[in-house]
Amino acid sequence: MIDLHSHVLAGLDDGPPDMAGSLALAHAAARAGTRVMAATPHVGHRYPVVPGELAERVAVLNEALAAARIPLDVVVGGELAASRAADLAIPDLEAIALGGSSCLLVECPFVASGGVLPALATHFRDLGFRVLLAHPERSPECHQDPELLPELVEDGCFVQLTASSFAGDFGRTVRRYAHALLAAGLVHVVASDAHDAADRGPEMLDTVARAVRRAGLPPEATGFLTEDAPRALLEDTALPRFPVRGRARRVWARRR
Repeated sequence: MIDLHSHVLAGLDDGPPDMAGSLALAHAAARAGTRVMAATPHVGHRYPVVPGELAERVAVLNEALAAARIPLDVVVGGELAASRAADLAIPDLEAIALGGSSCLLVECPFVASGGVLPALATHFRDLGFRVLLAHPERSPECHQDPELLPELVEDGCFVQLTASSFAGDFGRTVRRYAHALLAAGLVHVVASDAHDAADRGPEMLDTVARAVRRAGLPPEATGFLTEDAPRALLEDTALPRFPVRGRARRVWARRR
C-alpha cells in the first residue's frame, strides 16, 4: 500500500514526540502492508513546521528505518491548512508537495471558512499544482453544502478519506458521509492519517476492503484507493479508471 497522509515525523506536530515513536509507527505500517508513506505534518499556524527543513527530516528518518530494517520508504509531504496557504511562496509549496510531485495535500477546514476551498483549489491549479483534499468527510463545510465536494471534484480536485472514518472513529455522522462519498464515486485515495502506532495507527487495509464491499464496488477498488491512485499522484500521471460494477454512478460519470 501507499499511504499519502501520516504524521510519522517526530517532534513537529501532534505525531510521535521522538524517533522511537516514529519507528514504532513505521514498523506498524510496514507490518500492515504499507510500503510507501508520505510524511505530512501539519503546515499551519499551530506548529512550527518549516517546509524547507522537511526533506532533511525525512532523510534522517529513512536512515533510521534502514538501520532498524523496517521496509518502509518515507517520502516528503505536508498537510497544508487553508489558513496558511496564502503565506507560502512557491518554493515552500514545492517543498511540501507529496513525494516531490505537483500534488498538494490540503486540509479541509474543521470550522466554517467562508467557501475558501474553491478559491484555494483555483489558486493552486493556476500555480501548476494538483490538489488532494484531506479528510473532507470530517469537514462541517462539506457536510453543510452537499454540492461543494462534487463541484470540487468536477473542477479537478482529488479526495482523500481517512480509513478510520469508515470504522466510526470520528462518529456516526462522519462514518455515514464517508460511506456515501465512496458509494458515489467521489473518493480517490484512502489514507491512514496515522499519528502513532496504536491509538491512531496506520492499519487500514481490512477497513478499506470492508467499505468497498459495503459500497457494492469490485475488490479491485481497494487497490485503486490504497495503491493505484496514490502512485499516480506521486508520479504526476493520470489516475487509472475507477473500478465500478455495472453502470457507473451518476456523480462519477459526470466527473469522468
